[in-house]
Amino acid sequence: MAMIRWRRKERTGRDREGARVYPRGGRRALRGPRLLLAGCVAVLAPSCAGMNFFSLEEDLELGRQTYAEILASEQLVVSGPTYQMVNRVMDRLVVSARVDEPEIVDAFEWEVNLIANDQMINAFALPGGKMAVYTGILPVAQTEAGLAVVMGHEIAHVIERHGTEAMTKQLGYAVIIELLFEGDSKDLAYLANALLQLKYGRGAELEADAKGLIYMARAGYDPRTARGFWMRMTEAGGEAPPEFFSTHPSGERRIDQIEDQLSEAIPIYEASQAAQGR
Repeated sequence: MAMIRWRRKERTGRDREGARVYPRGGRRALRGPRLLLAGCVAVLAPSCAGMNFFSLEEDLELGRQTYAEILASEQLVVSGPTYQMVNRVMDRLVVSARVDEPEIVDAFEWEVNLIANDQMINAFALPGGKMAVYTGILPVAQTEAGLAVVMGHEIAHVIERHGTEAMTKQLGYAVIIELLFEGDSKDLAYLANALLQLKYGRGAELEADAKGLIYMARAGYDPRTARGFWMRMTEAGGEAPPEFFSTHPSGERRIDQIEDQLSEAIPIYEASQAAQGR
């Protein structure tokens, strides 16, 4: 596994009472801004809501490991029209998202895989740009534009860095400091596992809906498709909603927001069509 910059300093041993002894400067990483941030969480935690103590490089490394863990146990679709469509949608949406956030888009490693699981109505994206689509969501998407709805939503999560923001909030920076400076390679695995268990809050979900709608419109996908997609997603699970909807806003709330936003998104879509001579 690649070394990352927040790996621990090597210890020299322990004193007579068993306390850890560090070489001079061995805890410099806790000084300055990081020490201030740790104090912010410990003393003023409520006012620190929404902060993210992970760097873009840490998003990348965490996403890489988590992605490898997930894909190791899945059967992938690696060719064919559906595979090509998933990659095409990813490419177009990433180009679209770059208009708003070029530094973040360029810093991440964008990759998508199609997972052969018709029972899983889901898609996900991890910090750093790693993404997967389950074949079970394709009948709900129905079209390439429908697929762009869910993939735009997931790309928005990545760009807004909702994953590591949620980890900062849930784990607390004091815990992160202990893990990153006292442990070894198992620490990254621990954080990766924590990331797998995270559920985004309703605010993050609605933000991803809103930004994803603009991404798809700018990429040349009709944003009006989003309304039908979320209606089908709401209906797909009956009384038990799909995994994708765990802790998510209600379908009605999402659709209301989409309808409010269409007056902004449709002109963007029409301009993209005009630019392509359609």
